Amino acid sequence: MIKRILAIDIGNTAATVGFYEGGRLLDFGSIYYDDIPKYAYKLINSGKEHHIDVIISSVFPEITKKVKFSLGTKKGQKVWVVGQNLPIKIRHKYNNYSNLGCDRKVNAYGAIKMYRLPMLVIDYGTAITFDYIDAKGVFQGGMIIPGPETAYRALGQRAALLPKYLALPRKSKAFLGKNARECMESGILEGYGSMTDELIQRFRKRYGKNLRVLATGGFSGVIRPYTKNIDIVDPQHSVKSLLALFREHR
Repeated sequence: MIKRILAIDIGNTAATVGFYEGGRLLDFGSIYYDDIPKYAYKLINSGKEHHIDVIISSVFPEITKKVKFSLGTKKGQKVWVVGQNLPIKIRHKYNNYSNLGCDRKVNAYGAIKMYRLPMLVIDYGTAITFDYIDAKGVFQGGMIIPGPETAYRALGQRAALLPKYLALPRKSKAFLGKNARECMESGILEGYGSMTDELIQRFRKRYGKNLRVLATGGFSGVIRPYTKNIDIVDPQHSVKSLLALFREHR
């Protein structure tokens, strides 16, 4: 029987999903919470074997309960939740490790298992996290910064004369904007790009020039052209990490 696995990373505003069959990633994307059960059942019923192992990593407990309940009601269906029936253990120097977000634990675990260390993992989501894993595979700590979309929307909502409800830009038209929208687009992309580069340089100054940098999250591919110091961009890192965690424990 070919193993079928659905990895779900539930963030603060949406979920990232990756569907594996026989170890191959067949589908990847971002969906809204309410669409997860429908998406999962479509996959479950698409194969000869109506069974998928569902793996969930989440920073949103209320949504986790709803998704787990809706998927677990199908007879024989197994749902694994990171930190509950799927333990995740990494060596760390973090205070109150139980309060560290599951997304950060999973990202760190994947970096330790799949890459040469030391490594800085930058995850661009509702918040941006910068997490440092040393050469011995020990998670040392990190930073949390408001994400690009969070800042972009807040700017439009709190500044009376600026455009509101704009979609997060994928590319700026010019370095110097010629109207309010263009100025906001350039400010977000160039601003977060330069912030990323400067923080990477500060990490390397403290922890060594051999520190590698992995960027993930939905905005990682967008920000790449506006940075110079990112080594690896992989928006799929979270679902790959969930697959690696599941394989190790199952």
